Amino acid sequence: MTADDHQNHTQHDLILFYQGKLLLNGDSPVWPSARFTGLEAFVMCRVHVTALASDQLPYDALQLSHLPPELDDIEPTPVREFLVHQGFDAFILAGRASQLLNWFDSHRYCGRCGSPTHLVNPQRVLSCPQCEVDYYPRINPCVIVLITRGDQILLARSVRPGATFFSCLAGFIEPGESAEQAVAREVLEEVGVEVDNIRYVKSQPWPFPSQLMLGFYADYVSGDIVPEAAEIAEAHWYDVDKLPQIPSPAISVAGQLIQEYCDAVIASTD
Repeated sequence: MTADDHQNHTQHDLILFYQGKLLLNGDSPVWPSARFTGLEAFVMCRVHVTALASDQLPYDALQLSHLPPELDDIEPTPVREFLVHQGFDAFILAGRASQLLNWFDSHRYCGRCGSPTHLVNPQRVLSCPQCEVDYYPRINPCVIVLITRGDQILLARSVRPGATFFSCLAGFIEPGESAEQAVAREVLEEVGVEVDNIRYVKSQPWPFPSQLMLGFYADYVSGDIVPEAAEIAEAHWYDVDKLPQIPSPAISVAGQLIQEYCDAVIASTD
């Protein structure tokens, strides 16, 4: 962003958050800046979000301290709820905005000396003026894997309250690990089986708050399913044409991994 862009930030379209929730303009997260007057009085923080593709426009993500009069009748929407109802394609802008605001909010003070940080570069690094440490937006890489055994797949249900669907296994990559090593470790830890032929398929940003999900397939080798009780409520093998409730492919890479593998197996047997 140039200096002129920074001075004229009110000309950018806006994505608005209040108490960590989205303020929607109908079904869209985007608001024209001309809709508001005196909005700066309500802004806790503002992060400029550059375009990721040639057909996108830059915009500003704002966290509001309270609602301006123009938004008194708007009910804030949880970010995850917006994803579920609108699908990931519609969610991309809001997810990126949410992730950057989370970075801004969680690095307002230096983790080394406690001094307030300042936005520089512009709006892509929070810097400590005392010890000169820079804090860039952080991405936490995770692996998510579908374990396959011919015409069967291994799916698990989380112990999280309210978790009703069955999905792939997932976990954070630990320091010093490759993504493939993380896949093998997480599978063994969570369900007690060994896998090989670990192969990358696709990725998805997952801003809850700042994950990057790296999707894999892996072939079953050996072992009986033994769920890790602290994380997995139950796990089973399922035939590709007799699946339980699974995540929607429109929402998550987990649903895409499951659907694409099952569709390919079923098509090969027709």
